[in-house]
Amino acid sequence: MQIQETFTVAAPPETVWTFFEDVQRVARCVPGVQTIDVLGPDRYRVVASHKVGFISATFELTTAVAAKEPGKFMEFTSVGKSVKGAVGDLRSRDRVDFEPAPGGGTRVRLTSEVAVGGMLGALGHKAIIGKSREITEKFAESLRAAISASA
Repeated sequence: MQIQETFTVAAPPETVWTFFEDVQRVARCVPGVQTIDVLGPDRYRVVASHKVGFISATFELTTAVAAKEPGKFMEFTSVGKSVKGAVGDLRSRDRVDFEPAPGGGTRVRLTSEVAVGGMLGALGHKAIIGKSREITEKFAESLRAAISASA
């Protein structure tokens, strides 16, 4: 399934890009992320917990930067499985685009191709998309606050 969300940050694209280059700082803004470990250049192990409806799971993912063009976009791939809670697996290809927003700031567009298996996959697209919107809203709020605090 494809999920796309867009939000605006009141900082220039260069500032937002610089923030995104620091994976640890970005991870602190993502709801549910418990740990992130560097495995190598542009490779990470991420542990994140989420609850969708009445089902919760903790996933361990291997995430890698697949492509990037400084100031324009970053692409990531993630593969993992649940290590606690509902049994399932997850694969995603995510792209973050940065562009100047009309009137100033940066428009951030998140596009994800996600495949979820197991119990969470059985919940259906609507529940997963709804959870994605909720996570994106909280992420955007945290990101704005973190960028504002570092300015």
